[in-house]
Amino acid sequence: MALTQTSARVAGVRTVHYADSQDRWLPAVMVLPFLLAITALVIIPLLWGIRISFTNSRIIGRAFTEAFTLANYQSVLTDPDTWHSLYVTAFFSLGTVLGSIGLGLVTALVLTRAFPGRGIVRTLIILPWAVPHVVAALIWQWMYNPNYGVVNYAIGWLPFLSGQPNWLSDPNLALPAIVILNIWKTYPFATLVLLAGLQSIPDELYEASEIDGAGPVRRFLDITLPGLKHVLAIVVLLLTIWSFGNFVFIFLMTQGGPAGATNTLVVKVYFEAFRFFRAGPAFAMGSILLIAAMLLTLAYAFIVRRGNDA
Repeated sequence: MALTQTSARVAGVRTVHYADSQDRWLPAVMVLPFLLAITALVIIPLLWGIRISFTNSRIIGRAFTEAFTLANYQSVLTDPDTWHSLYVTAFFSLGTVLGSIGLGLVTALVLTRAFPGRGIVRTLIILPWAVPHVVAALIWQWMYNPNYGVVNYAIGWLPFLSGQPNWLSDPNLALPAIVILNIWKTYPFATLVLLAGLQSIPDELYEASEIDGAGPVRRFLDITLPGLKHVLAIVVLLLTIWSFGNFVFIFLMTQGGPAGATNTLVVKVYFEAFRFFRAGPAFAMGSILLIAAMLLTLAYAFIVRRGNDA
């Protein structure tokens, strides 16, 4: 391909000239397959689902009517179970984000220091992230078993704890138990990203602050956290989105129980669609979940941007 580029700076703007005018369409042609795939697999099903949410269609059988109606959204928003599922989803997401970032930050700070076997430890840290969700759910379901699980076995060795908690059958313990599993699964990602962020902070800043007499806590607050601000923003956003859409752990381990204690919005959408075969309410809840995730993302991006401009 005969392609020549000449660059010039006119009023501070870089301009690129192509020898062949047909080459100007090359970027669009290269991106076109990706756009077609996204349109076929994401955009069209999304628009179709939004349309179904305004009807009383069913998953199986003939639709009662295709007339426009807001009854699905009204029934979903006035259903106490929907708000309970929203609370469960928020608790699950918040617990996962705080736990993963906290544990990931501590682990990343430890891995920045030189010690024997650090390379092996860094490799082992990734293992939970690499384990498939189904395998992780089955392993932790066995670990939480009240009769022969290793969690209760370890609790039995602690002098200040007694009893054999039924982790996945107790409404007060089921959700925290799955949050712990999700933290174990996602904190390696937070560790790796935060470790990369820590390594990008110049050592001269720490040396200068140490000469000025700053202690470890002051150096962490004045140098480490500001240096990780952009990285933390990305990690928080990704972990929140992933937690909102987590389905495998809850479905395989508790199926939304006991007594709805782990019934997040995605699990409720699944049951509404594939257990009760009500397409309209299911797509309505899915649309609400999508809007909530988008608003949360936009609000978080706005807060982060204001913090960067300040």
